[in-house]
Amino acid sequence: MSAISTVFAKQSSDPELDREILKLAWPAIAEMMLHTFIWVVDTAMVGRLGAEALSAVGLSGSVYWNVLWVFSAIAVGAMAIVARSVGAGDTRRAAHAAGQALLISIALGILFTFGTYFSAPLIFRLGGFEKNVSAMGVEYLRIIGAGSVLLVLTKVGAGVLRGAGDTRTPMFVAVVANTINAVGDYVLIFGLLGFPELGVKGAAIATLVANLASGILTLVALFQKRSRLSIGIWDLLRLDMTTIKTLVNLSIPAAVEEALMSTARILSSFMITSLGTVAFAAHQVTIAAESLSFMPGLGFSTASGVLVGQNLGAGRADRAERVAYRSIRYAVIVMGGSALIFFSIPRLIVSFFTNDTEVILLASTCLWIAGFEQVFIGIGDTFRGSLRGAGDTLSALRMTVIGTWLVRVPVIALIIYVFHLSLPAVWVGICFEWVIRAVLGWKYFSRGNWEHIELH
Repeated sequence: MSAISTVFAKQSSDPELDREILKLAWPAIAEMMLHTFIWVVDTAMVGRLGAEALSAVGLSGSVYWNVLWVFSAIAVGAMAIVARSVGAGDTRRAAHAAGQALLISIALGILFTFGTYFSAPLIFRLGGFEKNVSAMGVEYLRIIGAGSVLLVLTKVGAGVLRGAGDTRTPMFVAVVANTINAVGDYVLIFGLLGFPELGVKGAAIATLVANLASGILTLVALFQKRSRLSIGIWDLLRLDMTTIKTLVNLSIPAAVEEALMSTARILSSFMITSLGTVAFAAHQVTIAAESLSFMPGLGFSTASGVLVGQNLGAGRADRAERVAYRSIRYAVIVMGGSALIFFSIPRLIVSFFTNDTEVILLASTCLWIAGFEQVFIGIGDTFRGSLRGAGDTLSALRMTVIGTWLVRVPVIALIIYVFHLSLPAVWVGICFEWVIRAVLGWKYFSRGNWEHIELH
């Protein structure tokens, strides 16, 4: 039986479960769309400066945000432990695990900050860009990288809050960050309201300020007395190697998964640069346009992961399974809608990001092709989130290894270097990757091994 038919065959009426899923999912979807919108707004406004500026910000943003997920992977272990502990009624253990996760994230954030600064020139040398593009890209990457400590804290803190069943606070933080970024972009890129015209540098400064604000707000939410977790300062400062070991054991597969996925995407970007500046700019526009459509899948993935963990903590594995399949059904419906939009108005969508005629023509073709992968993204991401929420991060890792390194990278390399095809063919290869991921997610989840994982 196929992955899609299994999703709909598993359904029965359960209004209470639907309410729980939707209550967690819609703020998570909104939050992720808003976080992604920071990069989308940067891309859209910088796109008005030309293909060179667009390529500089495109590669910088692609590298930075992909590597960010590796350094914030501790959020996966934190969410799993917090969700399982809350489901079992042990909020003290949940709060302590949250504090230890934040402590780890500070160390990782410092490492990420220095790594970003010193690796920025190398990234653009590897990309083989013109000198002007590289100069803009290095400056952009170093500026946004300065806020990495608080940004990693934001990601990990959001995972903690979600594990406790609070998806609204991360959404509120994202609203504030986006407002700061959008206004900052508008006045700093183009030099309005008395501010200097800074171009790409202005976009970077706006993003940096937005990221710093989101980190501060997340910390305030976690440590306020009204917080459901009631994290104390000693939960953060006192080393507990047993808890840290559990967090690390859960998060290492997630970190490796994100590293492999990010490396594959970055390597794919480097391969696509060989198609030329216009093709690479069109690729970045397509990614930016499509990125918002990922969010329903990730939102239902988050809701499913939280509820799977909480139900396992409460000893209700059967209900945890129903959560996953009902979440996937919603993801399929919503992302099927995204597919219809991409099929209908791709040119209009990509025109939001650039006014370059060549880029618009190529990107609109790629976005139309991307419509075919939307449903499979929803299925694959929600299965992956469900496995992670149960603590089965190894199965999620296997999905990524096969999807990225046995499918995406070899297929794109064949398309570009062997068959010498153009960018639209690359996007056909990416669609194939997501079909494989969806099938793998169904395969690993249906085995049921996730039901028996203990978190100590």
